[in-house]
Amino acid sequence: KKMKLVLSNAFRAAFGSSSSRTLDPLFCGVRHAAVSSFIGRSRTSITTPKVLPSLGINCCRGHSSTSLTAITPSHRLDGLDKPTVWEEFTPLAVEHNAVNLGQGFPDWEPPSFVINAMTMSITERKANQYARSAAHMPLAEVLAEEYAKKLNRPFIHAQTEVATTVGCTQAFYCAMQGLINPMDEVILIEPAFDIYSAQVKMAGGLPKFLPLRQHEPNKEGSTTHLNANEVFRLDMDELKATITPRTKILVINTPHNPTGKMFSKEELQDIADIVEQHPQLTVIADEVYEYIIFDKEHSPHVHFASLPGMYERTLTLSSSGKTFSCTGWKVGWAIGPPSLIRPVASVQQW
Repeated sequence: KKMKLVLSNAFRAAFGSSSSRTLDPLFCGVRHAAVSSFIGRSRTSITTPKVLPSLGINCCRGHSSTSLTAITPSHRLDGLDKPTVWEEFTPLAVEHNAVNLGQGFPDWEPPSFVINAMTMSITERKANQYARSAAHMPLAEVLAEEYAKKLNRPFIHAQTEVATTVGCTQAFYCAMQGLINPMDEVILIEPAFDIYSAQVKMAGGLPKFLPLRQHEPNKEGSTTHLNANEVFRLDMDELKATITPRTKILVINTPHNPTGKMFSKEELQDIADIVEQHPQLTVIADEVYEYIIFDKEHSPHVHFASLPGMYERTLTLSSSGKTFSCTGWKVGWAIGPPSLIRPVASVQQW
């Protein structure tokens, strides 16, 4: 009897004396959830909310309204509803038992010392609560020390020159949202990771595509095999011609995805010389593959921000995912001067 009375009162509180009553849209969902929890049945077994309360129309089934309009995505997503390279290539690779060249993740597990470090951080250090939004300080301090050596800096301030993010993808997203205004131009060197152009568009910017040009062997019939560094080259005159007063960012990806090209120090210096002529231009250096190289002696990775005068103009992005084969952990970062780190951290904060 008590249970029957509870159910009866709960039903009356939710729906009034009649189940067909038009309910207060603000509380309809809450009341319905309460009743569902009492009777232990599917929500579809009783009168359920039909539309979002924010539309301000009748909330229960059986009360249609001509004021209901179709919900459409934001215009910032125009053209971005097509399948990504992951959605298209991964199912095909599985279906045909093929090597998946559409998704850049290692197919082996992280080294044991990486797994152990993760376990210790959870069980011993108990690092399971909120971290500082701009950067997790223990990681930021290690990165500051490491990048000071890499970028030929006397020191890097962990608090103001490092931002840690949910993977390198979020670092790029925060950079676009924090640095780009509507109609600002962003130069992308093609072929390029498809996320670049999508995130530029979502920030209201205009992608401008600059192709790597393919160079063939000089001698006809030569059996010499050229590597990606020699085959794919950036035409510096084309780069100069692509930059306009509205160009805000140049994205450099080295080692390059997907060609494997590594920009030489000479090539990067030529780019730096051009950047110096355009004070409005910022460089974003995506260097997530910096440790996946095949000839360190003859083709080393060169950090763009290590070139003279370029640290102040460059936001360097990277992550642990490719290096330690833990892409699912999504640990990324951005390194740069406070003027470039602050916008990244501000976007992440909110």
